[in-house]
Amino acid sequence: RALAAGGPARFLQRLSVRWVQPRRQRRRRQCNRAGQGGASAGRDGKLRQLVYEDRLFGTPLKAKDADRYLYTMETFVDFPNLHVSDGGFSDPERITDANPWQSEYRWGKRILFDFENGDGVRLQGTLAIPDDYQPSQRRPMLVQFYEKNSQNLHRHISPLYTYSWNGLMMEAISKGYLYMQPDIHINIGSPHADMLKCVEAATRKVIEMGYADPERIGLHGSSYSGQGAAYIAARSTMFAAVAAGAAATDLTGDFNRFWGWTPTNLNGPGYNGHSYDILGHGRLGTNPYDDPELYRREAPITHARTIDTPLLMMHGGSDTNVGVMGMLQLYNGMRFNGKNIIALLYPGEFHGLRNVANRRDLTIRTQQFFDHYLRDAPAPEWMVAGVPFLKKEHGAWERGRGR
Repeated sequence: RALAAGGPARFLQRLSVRWVQPRRQRRRRQCNRAGQGGASAGRDGKLRQLVYEDRLFGTPLKAKDADRYLYTMETFVDFPNLHVSDGGFSDPERITDANPWQSEYRWGKRILFDFENGDGVRLQGTLAIPDDYQPSQRRPMLVQFYEKNSQNLHRHISPLYTYSWNGLMMEAISKGYLYMQPDIHINIGSPHADMLKCVEAATRKVIEMGYADPERIGLHGSSYSGQGAAYIAARSTMFAAVAAGAAATDLTGDFNRFWGWTPTNLNGPGYNGHSYDILGHGRLGTNPYDDPELYRREAPITHARTIDTPLLMMHGGSDTNVGVMGMLQLYNGMRFNGKNIIALLYPGEFHGLRNVANRRDLTIRTQQFFDHYLRDAPAPEWMVAGVPFLKKEHGAWERGRGR
């Protein structure tokens, strides 16, 4: 959902059928120019460059009996319309205009910037800037992270209701926020600490560049970056508000928990987090019995007493990837210590929200949360009073409805 300048809110959609899939952009060398995309052809065993531009190219499809190719081209501003050209790709002809309404909306632009984390590792980030931004302005900024993002510099983003705090960009830019996505460099044995280093370093860089208001910066992440966001809320004073979705908060408990199986989902495979944390995505490199201090130190729940940043958490009640009890335990721990936390629980939902009504609900609540802490908007009633358990609709959990 984007806000029109002088007009009502409206949805924009991608093509319902994509003829080609966009390939991932490549960085020819680390921390270089923003030019990405391109195509090359093999002739006598050699490669030659055909085109290299500041845009993202979809994988070409060749006509069966002619030297004609069908592919998409896109940028952050330009919708991925279909184009046709010969094998030289030098004079493409656009054959679709799938999103003519975009010109009615505040869309913004996106730039690439370089930074170094606390260990001197050279990284990149992207910064989306509203159309009405004026030089030397200091704007409120939202930061979203998950592994690498700079390869998406030229990817066109359509507005949508968020499913797990990964779809807030266009709405935020339309409302005047900056939106920054840094690359994250993670070492084995210190994943959350490394997220903290990279996120803080990138945020400082954007402040130094003169864009962001250092007092009005929010952070959000989901799943792997959700637990990182919760950890950063405890270890950093840089952010005025943090949102963390589907986050594992107790790493020792998550290590032994049955993944893919809950009392309400008896058909899951029942595997655990052992290989994930030791050898896989978790990047802890060991187990909690050989190095219990590592699992304690990297777990957000360990730091419940020191989380002074307002924290908004979200979880699907039937999440089989990350147990919902982790969110509830951190919620109770922070409440016990008098900290500012709000928990949004969506019964019947999984690792990402699927029900459109729930996605709309999460989008609105997240916007209100950040608007309150970053733009001084009045706090809505749900943030002030919440919904007591006894006032919730009876049976909502079983039917997958309610909050």
